Amino acid sequence: MKIMWKQIGRAAFIVFSIVFLATFIFLAVYYFQNRPLNQSAIISGHPEWPPIMYQAGDKIVGAGPEIISRVLAELGLITDFKYVGSWDVAQAKTRSGEVDFLVAAYKTTERETYMDYSIPYTVDPIVLVVKKGKAFSYEVWSDLIGKKGVVTVGDSYGQQFDTYILENLTVQVVGTAEEAVGLLETEQADYFVYALYSAEKLMAEQQLVDRVEILPEYVSTENFYLTVSKKSPFVKYLPSIDYLLQQYAEDGTINEIIEHHKKLLWHETK
Repeated sequence: MKIMWKQIGRAAFIVFSIVFLATFIFLAVYYFQNRPLNQSAIISGHPEWPPIMYQAGDKIVGAGPEIISRVLAELGLITDFKYVGSWDVAQAKTRSGEVDFLVAAYKTTERETYMDYSIPYTVDPIVLVVKKGKAFSYEVWSDLIGKKGVVTVGDSYGQQFDTYILENLTVQVVGTAEEAVGLLETEQADYFVYALYSAEKLMAEQQLVDRVEILPEYVSTENFYLTVSKKSPFVKYLPSIDYLLQQYAEDGTINEIIEHHKKLLWHETK
């Protein structure tokens, strides 16, 4: 009889734990979906993608945040641009609803399962960075077959090239651009796939112009979109956001902001 009561007690504890966990998850999701809209919209982004977005202390700054803050201000929304961790972490927190918006992201099938996308508001050329003096002939993706590549964790280079990498290329994943450059310099990698603007910034900032170079042919040119978590209460503003982004693109505001931030960054690193 004692054994039976112990078994019943253990089963009851397990059931209670499951119910408690399910209730906690439900309340967390409910909170993120229904919190008052007078609270700040939590916005994050990639910590190393200048001039569009990059980390400065506990904030994400750059051209993207300036553009998005102007758009959301016109809609009467309060914004909080937070550095929440690596790009992988920022995406995970957007999936859960802890982050409402990502400043800029490429469109992929997987990301569309948990985020809605604005219209594209700028483009982002993707290039190959190589060790100085180790440039090779590159025109099409198949020229990379048989070579050793390196990419940074969590990054996408557009759905098509992402798929091509997985199916055809040999690449190593590292945490930072600095690690990738290290692999180039020790010739453990032949090329580093990176955004053009970020590569230019990195080369100026780290004084790498005599150590690495950028191949002239782009790997791809991808659209950048503002994204909003499907669990965010701010998702209903997306049509208005699209309208304002279109206006900013047509009147030149977006290009002006991006060029301004490029000049600021490039000047700082001289």
